[in-house]
Amino acid sequence: MVALVSWLLAGAALAQAPLPWTDFKGRFLTEDGRVIDNGNGKVSHSEGQGFAMVLAVAADDRPAFDLIWSWTEAHLRRRDDALFSWRYVPDAANPVDDPNDAADGDIFIAWALARGAIRWSDPALETASAEIRRAILRKLVVEAGGRRLLLPGVDGFRVETNKGKQGDAPPDLIINPSYYVFPAFADFHAVAPDEGWDRLSADGMALLLDARFGRYGLPPDWLLVTGDGRLAPAPGWPPRFGYDALRVPLYLVWGRAPAAQLTAFRAWFGGTWGVMPAWVDLATGKLAAYQASRGGRAVAGLVLGTRDVAAEVPLADDHYYSAVLALLAAAAWHDLR
Repeated sequence: MVALVSWLLAGAALAQAPLPWTDFKGRFLTEDGRVIDNGNGKVSHSEGQGFAMVLAVAADDRPAFDLIWSWTEAHLRRRDDALFSWRYVPDAANPVDDPNDAADGDIFIAWALARGAIRWSDPALETASAEIRRAILRKLVVEAGGRRLLLPGVDGFRVETNKGKQGDAPPDLIINPSYYVFPAFADFHAVAPDEGWDRLSADGMALLLDARFGRYGLPPDWLLVTGDGRLAPAPGWPPRFGYDALRVPLYLVWGRAPAAQLTAFRAWFGGTWGVMPAWVDLATGKLAAYQASRGGRAVAGLVLGTRDVAAEVPLADDHYYSAVLALLAAAAWHDLR
């Protein structure tokens, strides 16, 4: 609980500073509370709604928080549990054509509610957070290979590739390392120590330390965990440290991970500072022909301890993902100081 209260006090300092959050709202938040991904057909995602809710708490912006939460509940809440469908496509006949959830969206929404409950002394928000947390633990957290693992969503991430093996071999699992939101797990443990978030966090840290590949020793965007515990970049996705995995060091730093977790990231960001490629292929070592976004560079600055405040304010040509990465890096910076 002390860590959570300390973050909220840091957030008060953030709210008193010039607010990149105000610029973000003006560009990416609709009047009814939908966060627009302008780099992806103006769709909305549960993760984007959750990101914005966490940032609204950091900025002490209760009206924006309520607006985003209200839209998210009305449009993305699944009927059979407390989780949230991952995508909303405006102007489509069925805007929510895929009811599956995304674990990071669920986690960020629950995290924002837990933090909002304390900042604004509103126990109803904690009640809502607890309901989502229970659903995450029940439907997305599994035991495999002696570890507690987080599935990316309820459906589609257990791969039955064990035909022909003797006995009831466990399925292979697809994991997204960037869905391990370690600072959220720490706050969940602070408000509900009996729920088991500390175990999920510890096992996630161990998994991410093992899931390093290629000459740079970085995690992939998507990870295969076989039924017998072997790790590899997941088939079906490029074997890259790219747009998803870029959030791994953000959450490790924000979650106050041990130094050993960050060595490879610091070497990568330090070695590419100023010309950081958008991705690296972990199988071949090939680098993207174009540079990372300003948001990616903000994450690198957080990891290296060199903050670039100018990178946090969205420019006219910045896309949503770059802008939100930069704001999350800024929130983490304030949280850690």
